[in-house]
Amino acid sequence: MTSTTDDRPASASATNSGAGSDGNDAGGRAAAARQAFESAREKTAAAYATARERAGSAYETAGRKTSQGIDSNPVAAVFGGLAIGAVVAALLPRTSREEELLGPVGRKITDSARDAARAAKEAGRGQLDELGLSRDGLQSKLNDFTDKAVGAVKSSAGAAAGAARGAGEA
Repeated sequence: MTSTTDDRPASASATNSGAGSDGNDAGGRAAAARQAFESAREKTAAAYATARERAGSAYETAGRKTSQGIDSNPVAAVFGGLAIGAVVAALLPRTSREEELLGPVGRKITDSARDAARAAKEAGRGQLDELGLSRDGLQSKLNDFTDKAVGAVKSSAGAAAGAARGAGEA
């Protein structure tokens, strides 16, 4: 015996008749939203995995290069560390306890550094004066150079004029 009833869901026949189309549209939209969500989730997971892999690789490379740099020049690494420490210390505010304990020492260090800079400046100025590189010495040397250059130009101009006269007479 064959059945004459339709085994299809009622919504399919309802769609054909035009009734209940809102229910089908909502189901289709939900499926599309689910699919979009899954697609976005997969893309996000893939992007996260790639970024994590790249970050790990960059971290390993940086560590290896840093290690090689320190191994090849340990003195520079020590001075670099001291410089970074000095910068950090300069940026951090002083506490009142530090001021109490280290204030006199800091003032002595500052005064000593100021005196050393002043002495270096005066010693350098003395050396420059000995070489004739003071302001007055440089002005004098520039004037001498200018005078000699002007004399050389006059001499060569005179020689050129004499050669031209000699060539014109011959």
